[in-house]
Parts: sequence; C-alpha cells; structure tokens
Amino acid sequence: MNRRIGIIVLFFWGMMLSRLHAQDTITLKTVEVKAERDRVEAVKPLVTRKLDTIILKSKSTATLSDLLIQHSPVFIKTYGPGGVSTASFRGTTASHTLVLWNGFQLNAPTLGQVDFSTIPVFLVDDVSLNWGSGTSSNSGGLGGSVNIDNNIHFGDGIHLDIKRTFGSFKTFGSYYTMGYYGKKVSFRVKTYRNSSENDFMYYNNAVPDTNRRLKQRNADFVDYGVMPEVSLMLKHSLISFSSWNQWNERNLPPIMTNVSNKNFEEWTKDSFSRNFLSFKTFWDSGSLQLKSAAFVENQRYFLEVRNPYTNGFVTGINSINKALVLHQIANLEQHLYKSWNLKAKLQWDNERVWSNNYEGMKKRNVVSAYAAVNGEPFKYANLNLTARYDWTDGKPMGLFPTATFSYQLPFFKALSLTLGYSHNYRNPSLNDLYWYPGGNPDLLPENGRTVDLAIKFNKEFGPFKLDFRTGGYLSRVKNWIQWKPSFYRYWVPENVAMVFARGIENHIDASFVKGDWKLSLSGNYVFTVTTDESPRADSLGISGKQLIYIPRHHGNLFFNAQWKTWNLSYTVEMTGRRSTSYGDEEWLPLLPYTLHHVALGKQMNQFRVELRCNNLTDKDYQNVIWRAMPGRSFEVMVNYKY
Repeated sequence: MNRRIGIIVLFFWGMMLSRLHAQDTITLKTVEVKAERDRVEAVKPLVTRKLDTIILKSKSTATLSDLLIQHSPVFIKTYGPGGVSTASFRGTTASHTLVLWNGFQLNAPTLGQVDFSTIPVFLVDDVSLNWGSGTSSNSGGLGGSVNIDNNIHFGDGIHLDIKRTFGSFKTFGSYYTMGYYGKKVSFRVKTYRNSSENDFMYYNNAVPDTNRRLKQRNADFVDYGVMPEVSLMLKHSLISFSSWNQWNERNLPPIMTNVSNKNFEEWTKDSFSRNFLSFKTFWDSGSLQLKSAAFVENQRYFLEVRNPYTNGFVTGINSINKALVLHQIANLEQHLYKSWNLKAKLQWDNERVWSNNYEGMKKRNVVSAYAAVNGEPFKYANLNLTARYDWTDGKPMGLFPTATFSYQLPFFKALSLTLGYSHNYRNPSLNDLYWYPGGNPDLLPENGRTVDLAIKFNKEFGPFKLDFRTGGYLSRVKNWIQWKPSFYRYWVPENVAMVFARGIENHIDASFVKGDWKLSLSGNYVFTVTTDESPRADSLGISGKQLIYIPRHHGNLFFNAQWKTWNLSYTVEMTGRRSTSYGDEEWLPLLPYTLHHVALGKQMNQFRVELRCNNLTDKDYQNVIWRAMPGRSFEVMVNYKY
C-alpha cells in the first residue's frame, strides 16, 4: 500500500517539476484570459454560487451564520446569539457540510462539523457555495461545501478600514483593517473584537408561571481575533502567508425549562491558530501551487449543576480537547488542447487530538489524489469529469468519480442547463470512533451518491438584468451514522440509517441601474424532503418521516436600493415547521416563522453610517427547542475607509 502511494506521489511531483524546469518566464495575456472567461461563462456548470459583494458588505460585521441564514439556501440551526450555529445543506446534517478556508478544511476532527457563529464575515473576502459534483475535490461534503477565501491585493497603496458597531443588549463591535498594497509586496492586518451582554427579554412558553416575560441570563460572550497576511510577487511566482488567530469566551444560558435553577455554571472557551504558507508559480499554459498549513485548536466545555434546594452536586462536565491538524496540498492546473484543461491535486492531512474524553492521543492520516478534465466537447456544451482516490491510515477508500454536463441552447442562449452525478464519502469523526464511553472504532464511512439537474435563465433587458435558477436533486447516503442508546445506558454510534434526500432549489438575482438609482433583488427558496429508508427505520415506524430539525420549506429575500449616497436594504427570512423527535407530530414541533430586517445607510465622503433593525416585527420564535431568541433589536454601524 505504501509503495503504491509512493509511486503516485513520485509520478505527480515528477510531472510538475518537469513542467517547472521547462519554464523561464511568464507572459500575462490579460485580454486573452478575459475573452476565454466570457466565452465559457454561458455554459459554466451550475454547481457553485458566489455570494454578491453587496451582500458581503452589508453583513461585514455579522457572523457567517447570520450571512448564510439570510442570503443562502443553507439552513442554519442556531442556539441564538453567542450559541452554536451549524449548517444543514440539502437535507443533511452539520457533519455533512464541508467548510474550506482558502482550500483547507475547517471541520473539527473531533465533531466533524463547524460552528458558523465563530466565523466573522469581516475576516474573509469571498464566500461561495458548492454542491453535488462541485464538491468532488474533497471528501466529506455529502450535502455541500461552504468556501471562504481571502484575496490578495497589489498596487492600491495604503489601506485603512475602521468599523464600530453599537447595538441592543450592550453589544459592541470593533473591526480594523490596516495594510499596504504595493506593486510587489502586499501586507494586511485584520483585527476585531465583538462582545455582548446578550440579556434580551423573551417569552418563555415552557414554564407554567403567569409571568412568562423573562430576561436571558448567563448568555454574555466575547470574541476577538487577529489575522495578519503578507504576499510577495516575484518574477513568475507568488508567495503568501496568512495566520488566523481567534479566541471565543461564551457563557451558555439555561434552556427555558430550567430557568428556575440558578445553581449552575456552563461555559465554553475556545481558541485556535490557523496558519498557512503558499507558493504559486505560473507559466503560459498553467500554474502550480504548493500549500502547507498547521492548525492548532483548543476547546474547553464546562458544566456544573447543583440542586437548587440542597446545593448538592448533580452534574459535572469538564471537557478539554486539543487538536493539531497538518495539511499539505499540491495543485496543478494545465491547459491541454483547445478548450480542454486539466486540474490535479495531491493532498495529505494529518489529524492529532488529545482529549480527556478519549483513552490517549488519537490520530488519523488521509491521502487524496484528485484529477479533473474540463472542456467543450462541442459548441455550447461543457463537460467536467473528475476522479478522486483516497487512503485513510493506509486503507483504500475507493474511487469517487463525478460527471457534469452543461449545455446552452443555441437558439435561445439565455437558457442553459446542467446535469450532474457525484459520488463522495465521509469518514467518521474522531468522537464517533473514540469517545469514551461509547465510541465505535468499527464504524464504516458514510457513502453518498447525488444526481442534479439545474436550469438557468440569464437575460439583460436594457438596464434590467435577470438571473433565475431552478433545479432538483436526488441524494442517497448509505451507512449514515446515528448515535443511539445502548444496553449499558450510554449512547453508541452505529451505521444504522440509509437516508434519501431530495428537493427543489430556486435562486433569483435581479438588478436595475439607471441614473443615480441602483436596485437589486436576490432570493432563495428550497423545498427539502429527507427521510430514513433503512430497515431499522421501517421497524420503528419512522420510515418516510422527515428527519428532525430539517425544515421542508426554507427561503430568504434581499432587496437593496441605492440612490446617490443613500442606501436602503430589506431582508426577509422564512423557516418552515420542524420536528424535534420522530413522535412529536402532535406536540413540541417547532412552528414556522418569518423574520424581517431593515437597514438604512448614508455615505459621507470617507465615512459611512448605517442604522439596522433586526426582527422588525418583534417576532417570538424558536430555532432550537427551548432556546430563547431575541426580539426586535437595533444596531448602529460607523465606518471610516481610507
């Protein structure tokens, strides 16, 4: 096995090094590159979407959780401000949504998921979504992937961007960007701090008392971080370094059914340092990029509960986890012939976790070899074929192919369609394998296949532009991992489910520009059905029932109007009914809700002031059962940019 991996590595590196030695100079042909992009754009596969710059600017002081809730088809399960926020992409769970930062996986090796409330939009420049065959270059994204990236700037000189926010519930935020973008050297530092008492009033429908209007307590939090970035442009190569360092300290409030017990203490303290170094070299027909990263993560969760009458000890948890993850990636891009291009990637991931919930240190190695060929088999068509082969701790995971075909109607070029097939898998998390007690080292990887069909209508009518996309998907995941109670009174994960997810996704982008007016409208509507079709589900009488916490209906709408230096935006988010257990059709379902948010801004030379109102109608709702959510709140943002 090791010999086979060695042969593949030597072949891959030999091919890239021979290509490098053949190159002496780089010629940048701007016009030709742009023309190629414009020509292919009409038949670009509909398996990815990049969030608009206007949207990113409007949510620059929010978390990635808030951004995705209001501007994407991804459903976010959130415990409220300062609480955990996880994603459900195409009817799957949080561990099936892959999150990549500049190509490096952020999913924690312990839980296998990402808390989106700990990612500030301020620290990233681009956010995009991939699904189906668009996730083929990495394992784990059975539902889809969220990609966050940082851009490199040259030639813009000194850059200074300061944002301060002041909001309800003693919420304060400070965001600073300082940098210098020279012709050959680029340097930027981003730093931020966000804190809140988070002591909002809410209606508690879980207590029988007559006075159900309560104040949230033990919910304060503070997050702060710093990200230095430096890049150096050489004759025909680029070297860049980035370091994302962050600290999160959060008290966790009691659930609504336990507000009377004040003899408890619950909090989390997390910190991490994510660092990567990249070297990229270019030649006329391609490029090679070598990336190396080291991620150090520390997580601590503390819970102590005492009897409110005797003060006797009831529950105590002090969970400490330390992880070191090393990533090594080599990316090769090479033009082959006419419209055909090759992409290849070799990746090695090494995970090491020290936890007082494991019996000793646990580690895992994953090696992945990936190749993709893309081009136009005939006019108005695009074909993308990929294949990836993985090894986990030396054990072959198998071959995972994808195929995507896109076609633009020659007689009606505003209309194009994409048909895709993808095959992917996800390794069990280290908690699934080694948690004590209960971990199951015999778990099999989850194995998923997806078929997509998407249609795009893109048309310009003078000052009006319209981009409408609709499509459906069928996805089947075998060996789905579920934790279930055991004979020994603790829970054990097993490969017991076979989940069938299907749905319809709709997205619209429209804009109108005339004179001093700029109007834009974007929105998403998703209909999702996800059921367990395994024999076990049939025996339990839950086959065909929607999985818990996954809404059948989910959508959002964003309208933005700009007139000269004034700006008005209006956001609507809608979440349908969700079940909290398979037997709760008659009681304890989470009711559907619709939230409205509005913002008004004014640009004054280098200053910008914006007033925001969240939950305009003061809607009382729950995203997670018995977890309070804030009502109407206000925020003022002041921005200075040089």
